[in-house]
Amino acid sequence: MKRTFLALVVFCAVLAPLIHLVRQQVPIYEARSLISFALGREYVYVPEPSLSDIKAPNAGDFQGFVNAEILLLDNPRLIESAVDKVGFERTYPDLPFTDAGRRAATVALDAATKVELITGSYVVKIAVRHTDPEIAAELANALTDSFLEQRRSMYLGREVETVTERLESTRLEADRIDARLAQLLGGSDPVVIEERLKSATREQAQLTEALRDARLDLLSLRQQRSALQDRLVSDAEWRQADLAVSEAEARVAFFEQEKTTVEAAIGEMSTIMPRVRLLKASQDAQTERLAELELRLRDTKAVSSFDNVRVIETGVPPLRPVSMPPKTQFAIAGAVAGLAAFAAVIIATLLAPKQPEPRPRRMRSDPGLMVLRNTRRANERAGA
Repeated sequence: MKRTFLALVVFCAVLAPLIHLVRQQVPIYEARSLISFALGREYVYVPEPSLSDIKAPNAGDFQGFVNAEILLLDNPRLIESAVDKVGFERTYPDLPFTDAGRRAATVALDAATKVELITGSYVVKIAVRHTDPEIAAELANALTDSFLEQRRSMYLGREVETVTERLESTRLEADRIDARLAQLLGGSDPVVIEERLKSATREQAQLTEALRDARLDLLSLRQQRSALQDRLVSDAEWRQADLAVSEAEARVAFFEQEKTTVEAAIGEMSTIMPRVRLLKASQDAQTERLAELELRLRDTKAVSSFDNVRVIETGVPPLRPVSMPPKTQFAIAGAVAGLAAFAAVIIATLLAPKQPEPRPRRMRSDPGLMVLRNTRRANERAGA
C-alpha cells in the first residue's frame, strides 16, 4: 500500500511540470531557400586530346569551391542584415531594442539557421526556424538576398574596379609609347620605316653590284683607249673612245654617289631601328593587353547581370511545424512519469530495512520423560 502511494505521488510530481512545459511550448516552423551553383567554363569537362599533354579541367574541385562559398553565410553581418530587412521588432519582439538586444537577436537567428550542401548536387539549402511561419520565410529569403548581394559586391564589383584600373593604366602606357615613337620617327609609322630600311638595303646591294660592273667597264674602256695611242687612228675614233671613257667615269661617279646616299640613310635608320623595334614590340604587347582587358571587362560586366549562382526556390511559409505534436509530447511525458514512479518503487524496495526471522525455541530436558522414551524404545525393540 505504501509503495503504491509512493508510485502515485512520484508519477503526479513528474507529470505535472512536464505537462506545464508542453503547454507552454510554441510550435516552431522551418522555411527554406535553395541556391544552385552552376558550373563555369573553367569547370566544364572536355575530352582529353590523345596527341597532346593538355588535360581537361577537373570538375570535382567545384565542390570545394561551393563549400568555400557556404562559409560566406557564416557571417554575423549577413545575419544582422537579414534581421534589418525583416525588421527587428517583428523578428524578436521580446528582446529590447538596444545594442545588446541586437546582438542577442543575431545569436538567436544564427542558432536558428542551418546551411548545408545537399549531397550529390551543387545546391545549398538555407533553413531558418521561427515560431511565425511568415517571418521564417522572410528570414530565409532575406539571408539569401544578403548572401547574393555580398557575393556580388565581393567578387563582381571588385573585379570590375580592378579590370577598369588596369585598363586605364594600360591605355596611358600605350599613349606614352606612341608619343615616344612619334618623337623618334618624326610622325612616321614604324612599319613604313621598317619597309624603307628593307628597301634601302636591297637598293644598296643593287648599287654595289652595278658599281662593280661600271668600274669593270671603265677599266676595260681605259685599256682600249690606251691601246689606241699606239696605233694610228683617226680623230673620230679617238674622240669616240674618249667619250666612252667619260661616260663610264660619270656612271661610276653616279653609282658611288647613290651608294653613299643610300648607306647614309641606312646608317641613320639602323641607329634608331633598335629603339624603334623595342618600342614597336612594347606597342604590340600593349595592344594585345588592351584587347584582353577590354574583353575581360565586357565579360565581367556581363557576368554581373548573369551570375552562376541562382535561387531555384524561395522561402514560403511552411504549413506544418517541425516541432513535435502536443499529443506525442503528452505521451512521452506520461511515459517519463511512469518510468520515474517505477524507479521510485524499485529504489524504495532496495532501501527498505529487512526484519529478522524468529528463532525456534529449544525444549528443556526432563529426566522422567527421557526414562519413558528409553523404555518405549526398548519394548519396541523386544517386540521386534
